[in-house]
Amino acid sequence: MSAPDSTTPRLTTADHPQRLALHHEIHARPPVPLWSNERIISQAFTLNPISRNEHTTWIDRASAAFPPLQKSLQQQSIRVLQLATDPGRILLKWEMHGEFVAITLIGQQESPEQFETRAALLARANSLLERKAVPPLSELTGQRLVAIDICLEQAEFYPDAFEVAKRFNDNTVVGSTITTNRNAQLWTDLQLDEDGFVRMVVRGKAMGSRQAGRAIQRLIDIETYRMMALLAFPSAKSLAEPLRNAELELAKVSEKIATAQQQTTIDITVDAQLLGDVSALAARVEGWISANGLRFTAAEAYHELVKGALQELNEDVIPGVQMLGTFMERRFEPAMRTCRWTVRRLHDLSDRISRTSHILKTRIEFVNESQQQALLASMDRRAKLQLRLQQTVEGLSVIVMTYYSTGLLQYIAKGLKVNGAPVDPDTVGLFSVPLIAAGLLWFMTRRRKKQPLL
Repeated sequence: MSAPDSTTPRLTTADHPQRLALHHEIHARPPVPLWSNERIISQAFTLNPISRNEHTTWIDRASAAFPPLQKSLQQQSIRVLQLATDPGRILLKWEMHGEFVAITLIGQQESPEQFETRAALLARANSLLERKAVPPLSELTGQRLVAIDICLEQAEFYPDAFEVAKRFNDNTVVGSTITTNRNAQLWTDLQLDEDGFVRMVVRGKAMGSRQAGRAIQRLIDIETYRMMALLAFPSAKSLAEPLRNAELELAKVSEKIATAQQQTTIDITVDAQLLGDVSALAARVEGWISANGLRFTAAEAYHELVKGALQELNEDVIPGVQMLGTFMERRFEPAMRTCRWTVRRLHDLSDRISRTSHILKTRIEFVNESQQQALLASMDRRAKLQLRLQQTVEGLSVIVMTYYSTGLLQYIAKGLKVNGAPVDPDTVGLFSVPLIAAGLLWFMTRRRKKQPLL
């Protein structure tokens, strides 16, 4: 098997710093060329940080013992090791993805009639690993989500589904002719056997090695990404009832708001209680979105990969047999539509809660502004009353001050008259009253005009 050209290009300072990595992206997952009569066993395991490190350590040890046939262009995330060449080659392909690791074992067989069992191939591979002091595949950690067993056979097409069904315990099978040349048949029942594997048969006599490698890779991708996409389905089902209850709760709150709008009086405590209920509902919905948003987004991405892989198979109908793509459309697509509908319901509910919260806040702000306006109007009336009282007091003050001032002038006039001055105290009092009153009124008016307005 030829490896990609490993010559390091001479890049200059004029090249973008990410040019090499971006260019190599198209070579990130080259399919392994497969010859006729191969047994392909592929398993995918979901990972946590601990098991991810264990898998990375394991492949480093395996790569040191069995030099890779394919050099990964993406930070060693894909490696193909040749464990044996005789009798019959055995290849091991290791792929590290974001959420899972896929390990594919490829064993060359003599003929379709002499295929070794799955257990025998796994035992042979583990024996080869242990000879090089590499832990066997059975010791790798992680939760197995995908297990596929594919027989790539160089033989004539099966004439009908009844004959091939015998290989699948007489289960109902789906099948089609695949590749652009229609030179291969695909058969599977998509059922789990006693060991938890989905069995597939790809049969034909004129498939090229790279064409076969691409076809098998597409089949592995379909099953792997289908299962990864379906990880979101249990979350979607579990949210169905809580979402329905939340929608009913929001509908009740909206009905209470509509009823409150029709009332002539406004009770701020009722609106505050409704706002509290809406806020609690919003927190609950945002919690659901945060907890499941990443899973639903990943499911949509995996779903697109499944559709792309199915399209690349170029299936054609075998009379009387359902195609794999048709089966997926009728069984897999409804689950994905449920996930998409759940995401839509979550975001629609979040938007409706936001609008309801805005209505309540607007209503409460209106109530507060109305109360503030009433308070200002009350303060204005109080200020006017204080002004009138002040004016009344000022008028009385003028009379009192005029009375006392006139009395003082009359005392002075009497004193002057006793000392011989020609002054009549009564005349002084008569003329001083209007003068003093006018002076006091002028002084108070001037002072009032100079006072700043509150």
